[in-house]
Amino acid sequence: METVVMGKVESGTVHEGDSLLLMPSKAQVKVLAIYCDEDKATRAGPGENLLVKLSGIEEEDILSGFGLCSVAKPIPTVTEFTAQLQILELLDNAIFTAGYKAVLHIHSVVE
Repeated sequence: METVVMGKVESGTVHEGDSLLLMPSKAQVKVLAIYCDEDKATRAGPGENLLVKLSGIEEEDILSGFGLCSVAKPIPTVTEFTAQLQILELLDNAIFTAGYKAVLHIHSVVE
């Protein structure tokens, strides 16, 4: 049961042999190998794009937008949030009135 996932380290570091959580499914996985720019590495830090070979999860159980995190500090998950937005620039031909249906893009989430 080994799967290779691709992503970017947003914060912290990942090391070969780490036990991590795959969120939001909360599946515990183990890092078997790390590849940065097609070269095998033992660790990766913030900003690095990488491939991570994992054990403990099947490919069909992973969706775009899932994230790996520390078992001790899981990524918080929510089904709803409230935000206050400020429009900094609006095109002259844009129609923005009460009832306007906006699209908010957050990584791989679109609502």
